[in-house]
Amino acid sequence: MAAKLFDAGDPKVLYLVDLSGVIFRAYHAVAPLTSPNGEPTHAVFGTVNMLERLVKQRRPALFAVAMDSRTKTFRKDMYPAYKANRPPTPEDLPPQMERCREIIAAFGVPVLQEDGVEADDIIATTVRHAREHDVQVVIVSADKDLMQLVGDDVLMWDTFRERVFGPAEVEERHGVPPTQMRDFLALMGDSSDNIPGVPSVGPKTARDLLVDYGSLDGVYQHLDDIKRKKLR
Repeated sequence: MAAKLFDAGDPKVLYLVDLSGVIFRAYHAVAPLTSPNGEPTHAVFGTVNMLERLVKQRRPALFAVAMDSRTKTFRKDMYPAYKANRPPTPEDLPPQMERCREIIAAFGVPVLQEDGVEADDIIATTVRHAREHDVQVVIVSADKDLMQLVGDDVLMWDTFRERVFGPAEVEERHGVPPTQMRDFLALMGDSSDNIPGVPSVGPKTARDLLVDYGSLDGVYQHLDDIKRKKLR
C-alpha cells in the first residue's frame, strides 16, 4: 500500500520544509517574473503558492522551515571540493531567497537557519529531537539525501510531484531501505555534490554489496569474499 500523509491537523505532526530546496525548484519551474519596481519574483511566487497549498490542505499544528547557511559550511571545511563543480549561483536567486525568508517570518513560521550548517543537517537534527518527543514528521523535500531519515514516524513529501515517500517507497526507488541509504550514497558517491564514490561502484553494485554485507563496515569485514579483484 502506498504511503499516505499523516492525518491533516494532527497536533503531533511536524511539517518541516526544506525551504532552500523548494525555492531552488520554484526558481527553475516558474517562468521569470518581476515586480513593478523590477525585483525578480518568480521563485518567491512559486514558493509562496506551494506553502499556501500546504497550509490549506494539511492544516499543520507544528510547522517550520529550514534554510541553508548564508556562510561557508563545515562540510566545505571537511572537503574543500564539496559542490565545487556547480555553476555560480544566478544573481537573481539570493535576493529571492531572502525575500522568501522575510515572508515566512512575517507569517510567524519559525525559520531554522544556522551559520556554517546546511538545511539538510538542521532537518536531520530536528527529526532526531522530534523522535525523542514522539512527534511524527513530514519532511517537505525531494532531496534523496534526506531519505535516510524516513521511517514509520517520518515521511518525505515531494509537493511538486505530489509523491509521498515512506520506507517502502525509498526502497522501491533506490533498492535499499532508509537505514542503508547513508552507506549506499557513500559507496556510489554523488556527482551533483562533487563527492566521489568508490571506483567501479555504481547504484547496482552498491545495492548488491549492501544486500550481501548489510553496511559499509560489513563490506570491509568481508573484503576477501568479494570475487571481483578490481572491486575488492
